[in-house]
Amino acid sequence: MTQQACIVKNLSVQFTHEALFQQLNFQLPYAQCSALIGRNGQGKSVLMSLLNQIQQPSYASGEVNWQTNFSYLTQFERLSKGSIAEALDVAELYACFQRIEQTTASFDDYDHVEHAWHQPIEWQQLLESANLPTDLSTSVKQLSEGQKTKLALCRLFLRTDDYLLLDEPSNHLDSESREWLSHKILQHPSGCLVISHDRKLLNQISNTFVLNNFGLHYFHCHYDEYQMQVEQQTQALQRDVTQEKRELKQRQVQQHQQLMKAQKRQKTGQKLRDSGSQAKILLDFKKERASQTQSGMAQQQLRQKQQAQQELKYKQQQLEHIKSQRFIFNFPQKQTGEILRLKDVVLPYSSATPISLALSSGDKIQLRGRNGSGKSTLLRIINGDHFAQSGEILKRASSLYLDQNFSLLQAELNAISNIQLFNATLSDEECRNQLGQLRIRRDKSLLPVSALSGGEQLKVALLCISLSTQPVDLLLLDEPENHLDIESKLLFAQAILDFKGAAILVSHDEQFVEDSHIQMHFDLTQSR
Repeated sequence: MTQQACIVKNLSVQFTHEALFQQLNFQLPYAQCSALIGRNGQGKSVLMSLLNQIQQPSYASGEVNWQTNFSYLTQFERLSKGSIAEALDVAELYACFQRIEQTTASFDDYDHVEHAWHQPIEWQQLLESANLPTDLSTSVKQLSEGQKTKLALCRLFLRTDDYLLLDEPSNHLDSESREWLSHKILQHPSGCLVISHDRKLLNQISNTFVLNNFGLHYFHCHYDEYQMQVEQQTQALQRDVTQEKRELKQRQVQQHQQLMKAQKRQKTGQKLRDSGSQAKILLDFKKERASQTQSGMAQQQLRQKQQAQQELKYKQQQLEHIKSQRFIFNFPQKQTGEILRLKDVVLPYSSATPISLALSSGDKIQLRGRNGSGKSTLLRIINGDHFAQSGEILKRASSLYLDQNFSLLQAELNAISNIQLFNATLSDEECRNQLGQLRIRRDKSLLPVSALSGGEQLKVALLCISLSTQPVDLLLLDEPENHLDIESKLLFAQAILDFKGAAILVSHDEQFVEDSHIQMHFDLTQSR
């Protein structure tokens, strides 16, 4: 029998006007990796935070019973302060080993490391495997967003006895780092639960939990096989619904025909009565019997109709009816010809090869490079937020930079207010209609954006951009697909494809780049 890491009973979340999910009952298998998938806003991160058990919020009820130790990485937890040793929670041990190496250690230092002599080599091997600096005194501030993500993951991977709760851990990671992450997740001895929209990662995990409008469902398979099963089940249900509708219609036609025949017989009996050709007592008997038969038939037909309608309703309810999302970039193309030229640009604090690049109106390119190669820095320089160390930059276009942390949003304001900061002419109702097209409805449009999921925050940011009164000729997109569910990624990729202006896209999701039909790329290389 499989040992369970966690047993969850009757877990429910009820907000002001609607339930996010109700009566969830499931178990997380120990020493196995499981994926948690679902659409943006379905409640995956809320569910994960409830599993973390920091506190039981007033809107939640149910039981979460852990059978083992666990650790949690939130969707936005990216380390930014202190040294690498502090980030790994080994600062005290590291200081002891440093004093021992420098021959300044005390007896207490030796006592402290008595059972930890093997750990420094483990730290070094883990950091090397993640392509991170192995000097534990290095400041975290020197790391890129992707490196900070890997460092936060390293801290958890050192806790080999803990079951891990990982909320979108592959965000900000380059292709090589995603391979590293997949390996570490699958090798973690105590098991883990991973929220992800990374199809490559999902196809390496053989336990899939799906959160949707019908609750939480478990599939003992990877993502592609789950999709195949769901498609087959949906097609079978759709066939059943079509057949049920056809049979219900046929039954209604038959009942109508039977009613018409009964009415015709009734008219015939009335004519015989009027003509006096048969005895009245016999006609009264026939009329009474026909009336009873017709009444019984009507009741039977009503029961059959109600049963058929209930069966049809039940099968229709099993089909999840999800309204399609709509999103486009509305900006007209104003600039023509070359809009951007970089000549021998050197990034700050970098020994990378000088960058020379030209971009014309309508061009769309992917900016490639490892974590820490300076992709985000280059986008900020192009946007005018940072200065290059040297080189020339000529730009004759209005640009907008969408960074990895959605800095253009005011976190304390709700979605409607954020949109109106970019376009004051829009009414609350117009904003709600736009948000509704991206499935941000009712209460969610009034919550501070900081309370929304990562995917929902990105959707709000995209609406702010697309509804802005200021036209944009050049979009600078820094891993914009992070946090989006798979369906929303396809929608966003189509919007990029249809955008009339130019775009520079940083993305490590090759499927997303392919769906965006971006075929040109520029590689940032480093000499160090």
